[in-house]
Amino acid sequence: MINKRLQVSGFVTTELSLCAALVAWGFQIETIDRLDPSRVAFHFQRSDELDSAIQLFWANTARVSPKDYFQVLRELKSRIREG
Repeated sequence: MINKRLQVSGFVTTELSLCAALVAWGFQIETIDRLDPSRVAFHFQRSDELDSAIQLFWANTARVSPKDYFQVLRELKSRIREG
């Protein structure tokens, strides 16, 4: 279950593509919670920089190295499979 304290002081997403972009930009995942066998929630420490990065991602104006993004995506998928 999602930690209620992290929802207040942090940012939680189940969106793998957003999570991969944030990690590629240098943000650290605090925890990963398994919601059910096919879904996980990624928890980040909230900051103004994180909020700005999220806005850029959803506005489709952010830039990330394709190589870095793909590498992080592979690592995240591996972490999810390992449980």
